[in-house]
Amino acid sequence: MPQATNDARSLVDQLRQAFSTHDLEAFGALLADDVRWGDDEHPRRCKNRSEVLGTFSRLLSDGVDAEITELLTGTDGILCALSMQWPENNQRPGDRSLYHVYLGSDDHIDEIRRYDDRASAADAAGIV
Repeated sequence: MPQATNDARSLVDQLRQAFSTHDLEAFGALLADDVRWGDDEHPRRCKNRSEVLGTFSRLLSDGVDAEITELLTGTDGILCALSMQWPENNQRPGDRSLYHVYLGSDDHIDEIRRYDDRASAADAAGIV
């Protein structure tokens, strides 16, 4: 994925900054208007920037936190490993790792894919 043109920092650096500060506006600036997140069969599939930001906003307001444990650029995308911390009253399992692969062009993310294991995510991002 190329360098971001709206900033001297790389897209990876901008992602790291947006996640670490929980800055939804900064994260949203990295997303294409028609960004996709999730497969067609998933009931909570996001089909645009507004839906993705709404999902992230709900997670933050529910007390979910995520720490980036790995952020690497591959030949096909960016691998983002997240350590998730769920609040005790949330019905989901406790802390766990999940992986996103950000695919895009120019300086925007066009698609976010979720993986439960690093090997699949690394393969999708083109990391050897």
